[in-house]
Amino acid sequence: MEIQDILSVAKGSLEKEGVRFALIGGFALAAHGVIRATQDIDLLVDGGKRGIARKALIDAGFVLAFENSEVLHFSGLGQLDILLANRDSTLDMLRRARLINDFPIPVVSAEDLIGLKIQAYKNNPDREFQDKADVQALLKTVTKLDFDLIKKYADLFDEWEFISNLRKRK
Repeated sequence: MEIQDILSVAKGSLEKEGVRFALIGGFALAAHGVIRATQDIDLLVDGGKRGIARKALIDAGFVLAFENSEVLHFSGLGQLDILLANRDSTLDMLRRARLINDFPIPVVSAEDLIGLKIQAYKNNPDREFQDKADVQALLKTVTKLDFDLIKKYADLFDEWEFISNLRKRK
């Protein structure tokens, strides 16, 4: 199944059940103008609708491969990774998500994507080089950024110096 088809099935299943979601990860980068190879679809989904989302995606043909309190990983129709919005900061990301650049589903803001990238490499150092490169590419590509919001995320992980240094290179 093509990636667009996988996204369409996931979108239709979640929308039908009234589950709020937004694109994150590599395809969200593409929506913001940063192109890099990726093989899966990553979505941020309202954690309060976790059970509804899980059932809707399984009913659509996805196979639940892994689950914990923070994520759902699906295979079957294609690789679909769900990050559950369980906290105010990620629920705010969902509220800020918008349709952009002809993408068929809401996409988190570039600032929120930067925050997720910082969290990802701080939680898993094996991701550091790719995620830092993604942050750098977003800073170079997206012209209007809310640096107060980015600083809020960076300060959570003591990464503001890194972000500041990247801004100087722009």
